[in-house]
Amino acid sequence: MYQILVVEDDNNTNQVICEFLKDAGYRVTATHDGEDAITKFYDTHCDLVVLDIMMPKKNGMEVLRDIRALSNVPVIMLTALGDEYTQIKSFDLQADEYVTKPFSPAVLVKRVTALLRRSNPVDKTTVCFEDIVVDFSAYTVTKNGKEIPMTTKEIEILRVLVEHEGRVLSRTQILDAAWSFGSDISDRIVDTHIKNLRKKLETDAIFTVKGVGYKFEVEK
Repeated sequence: MYQILVVEDDNNTNQVICEFLKDAGYRVTATHDGEDAITKFYDTHCDLVVLDIMMPKKNGMEVLRDIRALSNVPVIMLTALGDEYTQIKSFDLQADEYVTKPFSPAVLVKRVTALLRRSNPVDKTTVCFEDIVVDFSAYTVTKNGKEIPMTTKEIEILRVLVEHEGRVLSRTQILDAAWSFGSDISDRIVDTHIKNLRKKLETDAIFTVKGVGYKFEVEK
C-alpha cells in the first residue's frame, strides 16, 4: 500500500484530502507546516507528496528543494497560486504535477494514482510504437525492420522517456536518470540527444514542453 504525505496548512482542506486518499486505499501522513513536513519526510517512507506552497515556517518551494536534495519521490504542488512564474519555478525545482485551488478532491486522487503508476512502471524489455521496435536488453532499435544505428546514451534516454510515458520530464530529471546522479554535465546535452533521437527515429512521439522539458507520448 502506498504511503502519501499531505502537507497543507488549511485544516479543512487537509482533512478532506486525507479522507479521499484513505477511501482510495492509501496510507496517509498529514502535517500543516513546512518544517514538520521535512521531519515527517525523514521519518516516514513516502511514495508521493501532496505539497501546498503558502505555509508557515517554511514554504512549499523550500520544502520541495529539500525533498529533491534527498529523493526523486513524486511531488504534486497544490496551491492557490496559478501564475505562470510560480508554476515554472515549481517545475524547475522538479515538481511532477501542479494543481491549483479550488480543486476536486476526487480528481486529485486520480492524479495521485496516475502519477504513482507512471513513477513505478512495469519493466519493459521490448517496446513497440509507430513502426519502431526498441529492444532495451540488446540495445537495438529497428524501424520498418531495418536497424537504426544508435548510441548507448541515446537508447538510455529513450528508455527514460518511454518508462515515464505521458509524464513531462525536466532536462535535469533526464540527466540524473541517464547519467550518474549529480553528474557534472550541462543539462543542455539532453537537447542534443533528443534532437538526434528525433532525427534518427523520424518520430513525433517525443514532445517538447516549452519551459519544462520533454515527454514521450504515442497517439492511441
